[in-house]
Amino acid sequence: MANVLRNFIKRAPANPDLMVALMLLLAIAMMVMPVPVVAIDTLIGFNMGLAILLLMVALYVSTPLDFSSLPGVILISTVFRLALTIATTRLILAEGEAGSIIHTFGDFVISGNIVVGFVIFLVVTMVQFMVLAKGAERVAEVAARFTLDALPGKQMAVDAELRNGHIDANESRRRRAALEKESQLYGAMDGAMKFVKGDAIAGLVVICINMLGGTSIGLLSKGMSFGEVLHHYTLLTIGDALISQIPALLLSITAATIVTRVTGAASLNLGTDIVNQLTASKRALRLAACVLVVMGFVPGFPLPVFLILAAVFATASLAKGNVLGAGNVDAKIAASVEPQKENVPAETCPIAFFLAPSLTHAIDQVELQQHIARVSQLVSADLGIIVPRIPIAADQQLPESQFRIDVEGVPVEQDLINPTQLTLTDDLANIESSGIPFRHDAETDRVWVEQSHAPALNAAGIGHHRPSELLALRVHATLTRYAPRLVGIQETRQLLGRMEREYADLVKEVLRTTPIPRIADVLRRLLDEGIPIRNTRLVLEALAEWSEREQNVALLTEYVRSGMKRQICHRYATHGIVPAFIIERETEDVVRSAVRDSAAGPYLVLEDRQSEALLSQMRQILSSTAPGQTRPVVLTSMDVRRFVRGFLTRNGIDLAVLSYQDLASDFTIQPAGSVKLPLGMNSGTLGGSPTIRAAHQLKGTALDES
Repeated sequence: MANVLRNFIKRAPANPDLMVALMLLLAIAMMVMPVPVVAIDTLIGFNMGLAILLLMVALYVSTPLDFSSLPGVILISTVFRLALTIATTRLILAEGEAGSIIHTFGDFVISGNIVVGFVIFLVVTMVQFMVLAKGAERVAEVAARFTLDALPGKQMAVDAELRNGHIDANESRRRRAALEKESQLYGAMDGAMKFVKGDAIAGLVVICINMLGGTSIGLLSKGMSFGEVLHHYTLLTIGDALISQIPALLLSITAATIVTRVTGAASLNLGTDIVNQLTASKRALRLAACVLVVMGFVPGFPLPVFLILAAVFATASLAKGNVLGAGNVDAKIAASVEPQKENVPAETCPIAFFLAPSLTHAIDQVELQQHIARVSQLVSADLGIIVPRIPIAADQQLPESQFRIDVEGVPVEQDLINPTQLTLTDDLANIESSGIPFRHDAETDRVWVEQSHAPALNAAGIGHHRPSELLALRVHATLTRYAPRLVGIQETRQLLGRMEREYADLVKEVLRTTPIPRIADVLRRLLDEGIPIRNTRLVLEALAEWSEREQNVALLTEYVRSGMKRQICHRYATHGIVPAFIIERETEDVVRSAVRDSAAGPYLVLEDRQSEALLSQMRQILSSTAPGQTRPVVLTSMDVRRFVRGFLTRNGIDLAVLSYQDLASDFTIQPAGSVKLPLGMNSGTLGGSPTIRAAHQLKGTALDES
C-alpha cells in the first residue's frame, strides 16, 4: 500500500488532469460518506491554501487571459467547499465534533461571547454576498456583454492589418485565438459568479441548519442543558461557517480582481499598476500630504498619525520628482536604458558595442550607457528611425584599451582609447595659453589631457569630452553611417502601422501599388544619402503618385526625393541659402555616355583620366571648405545624379549630390563654382590598361545603380 501511494505521489505532477478528476470524485464522496476528523482538518487546510494561492495568482497576472482557467477553478473549488461543508455538518450533528481547526477558530472568534461570534459571521457573509459577489457578478456581466459586442469589430481590424501586410498569417491566427479566448473567458466568468453568489447564500442556510439541528440533538439525545447546548453547538457552527466563508471570500476577491482588471501595453501586475498610477503625480501626493496635515489639527484627531501619513506622502512625491521630474533628461534617458539590462546576447543585436576587459572596469558603464542612449535618441529624432537597443559587452579577444562596434555581427569600428584622458574639443591655442599640459596626436589631430585636469579645463571654459562621451560620439557616427541597415521589412511594417492611425487611406493607397519590401528599399536609399524619413507622409504621398508608373526602385527614389525637396534643401542650407557646385552640361554628357546597362542594372564606367580629373575637382571642393563652414552640394541632372553620388562614395568623398528636381523655391541656390572635365575628355571610349578598365567596371557594378 505504501508503494502504491508513493508511486501515485510521484506521478501526480505529470498528470494534472488526474488530480482534478480525483478532487471532484473526493468532493462527491464527502457528500455521501462520513469523513474522519483528522481528514477534515487536512481538507480544511487544503481549502484555505488553495484560496490564498488563487488570490496571489490573480494579483500577479499581466492580463485576465493569463488566468483563463479561473471559471473552471471557481466551479471546482465551490463544489469542493460545499462538499466539505456537508462533511463538517454531518460531524457536528452526529458526533458533536468537527476537528481542531473548526473548534479553535470558533473559540477564537466567539471569545466567550456567542452574540459577537454570530454577528461577525453575519457581517462577513453580508460583505461577501452584498458587496464582493454581487459587484463582481455585475462587472462580469457587463464585461461579457461588451466583449461579445466588440468581437466582430476586433476581428475585422485583424483582417485589415493582415490585408495591409502589417501582420503575417501566424500573427493573425494568434490574435484571432486570443480574441476568441477573451470572449469565452468573460462569458464563462459571467456564469461562474453565480456559483460564488450561491455559495454565500448556502452559508446562511447551513448555519441555521446546524444551529437548529445541533440544539435539538443536544437537548433530546444527549441530555445536555440548554446553556451547554447553546455554547457547544454555536461554537462549532460559527467556526464551521467562518472556516467555509473565508475561503469563499478569498475566491470572491480573486474573481473580482480578474474581472475588474484593466490592462494595457505597459501592464505588469495589479500591485505594480496601482503603485505606479497612485504615485504618478507628485502634485497629487503633495496636496494629499497638505490635507492630512490640516486634518491632524482638528480637535480630537490623533495628530501624530496624520503627520506620519503626510510625511509618507511627501517623501513619495520627492522620490517621484527625482526619478521622473519634468525636464530631467538624464533621468528619462536612464529610464529608457533600464530595459537594456535584459540578458540578450550582444551578438544577436543589430548594433553591439564591445569593450576590452581592461576598459569595462575603467569606464563607468552606466554613464556610457546613458550617453549611448542620448545619441541614439538624437539619431532617431534626426533621421526618423527606431534605433534598436545597443548592448555593451566585454570581448576577451580585444587588445587592451580597445573598443569595437559591430553592425549585424560585422566589425565596422575598432580603435584605441585611453580611459584616463580627456579629448579636447576646443581650439589648440586655448589649451596652449592655459598652461595645462596636453598631448597632441598629429596623426589623428586630437589633443589629449589627463582627467586630473578636468577642473582646470572647466574653470578655463575649454571644451572637452570624457572617455564615455567620446565613445558615444563614435556610436553616433556609426548609427548615422549605417542607418540604412536599421530599416528592413519589419521596421517598415511598424512605420506604416504608426502612420495608419492618422493616414489610413494614404497607407492603404500606397500598399495597393507598392509591396512593403519595395517601400523598405526606397527608405534605405533615402537614408543612405542622409535624407531623413521622419516626414513619412511626404514619402508615402510620392510613392502613391509614382509607384504605379515607375517600377525601377532607383528612379522611384528620385521622384520621392522630388516630393521631399523642401526638407532636402533645408538640410544643406544656411539661412535659406544652399551653396552649390554645378556640374556643367558637357561633363554631364560624359557621365551619361559612360553609363552601361547590364543584367544587374546600369553602372558607371569612366576613363582613367576622366575619373582622376573629376575626383581632383571634388577633393578640391572639400579642401576649400573651412572647418565649421557649410559644406556645398554638387548639383546635376536627375538622370545622372545617383551615378555621380555612387562614384564619389566609392572613392571616399562625402559630398551631397542633388538634382535640379531636389531644389525648392523656398531656398536660394548660391553657385560656388562649376565642375567640368578638361577639353578632350568627352570621349565615351575607355582608356588605360585592360586591368584598370576591368577595375573600373568592377567598381561601377556595386553601387552605381543596382
